Amino acid sequence: MKRSRTQSSSNTDSDKSKANKYKRGQIVFRMTNFKEFSEGRGPKEVSSDPVVYINGLPWRVWIEIGMLTSACSCIAMEMKRTRPGLVEGELGTFHIYTANGPSWGYRQFVKIEELMEPKNGLYAKKDNAVTFKVEVITEEGMPGVRLEDILLVNGEVVYVNKHLLAAHSKYFRTLFFGKNVEESPSIQIDELSDAVTNFEQLIFTMFPHNMELDDECVEGVLLLANRFLLDSVEKHCVEFLLTMSDKSAICKFRLADQCGNIAMKEQILNEMTREDFCGENYLDNLSENNKLGPEAVKELSDRHKELFGTK
Repeated sequence: MKRSRTQSSSNTDSDKSKANKYKRGQIVFRMTNFKEFSEGRGPKEVSSDPVVYINGLPWRVWIEIGMLTSACSCIAMEMKRTRPGLVEGELGTFHIYTANGPSWGYRQFVKIEELMEPKNGLYAKKDNAVTFKVEVITEEGMPGVRLEDILLVNGEVVYVNKHLLAAHSKYFRTLFFGKNVEESPSIQIDELSDAVTNFEQLIFTMFPHNMELDDECVEGVLLLANRFLLDSVEKHCVEFLLTMSDKSAICKFRLADQCGNIAMKEQILNEMTREDFCGENYLDNLSENNKLGPEAVKELSDRHKELFGTK
């Protein structure tokens, strides 16, 4: 096909600049309290925050004892040396990762003893910290799924794909493509303490990222999916809560009540046992009860009477 007209150099340069901004990026993550973590006295895993957008996809570094991983497309991972006078050293090699591939990092990236060895200069003893640096270099773009549209969440910029959101939700279809569309579309989330993080997790749960749910994020994702009419995500959250979650039955009941999911409420009530009301769960159950409305409290009370009698 012949060109109808010659592109101006300014347009060409602009297009190249726009394309190149997705090709590479860095994640620098300084992890503190590293000694406790390495000895198993801290969290089981730690991830960098916030995410870094490269090639329209969100990236993090995950660190686990026994496995240091990096969810990247093509990386060279290095650790900054911390002792004065030492040149920065590199650990690891280049490796290819894909968004849907089974491999997400190095299962034996570096031994803890080598990392903590003072002469290697990788561990900052005074600060009890290690700095991880990941270089991400992409080779191929992902047209149609890049997160390159700006949405203001509580005044903070979050990158989304407005076409994907609109395809899944009438709410976002109106927000991005309805009448009187704002130049900078925005939403306000007051019901969650960390609204931006929860909204990003909601986005990552959707296609094509398909982030796995866990008990830490599922509540925020579910409540936002319910509010913003993302039915596919809400169904995914409900399935996770009913089949895989370790959250208490009363917590699941409360979430079903908040989302107006009658079928889920009835299933959870019918499956409740005496153990769900036992004394060791008293404080957790009390906290959940305090978040319920009068009708839900009555439903829970009726189930308690069925299991324990009328006293």
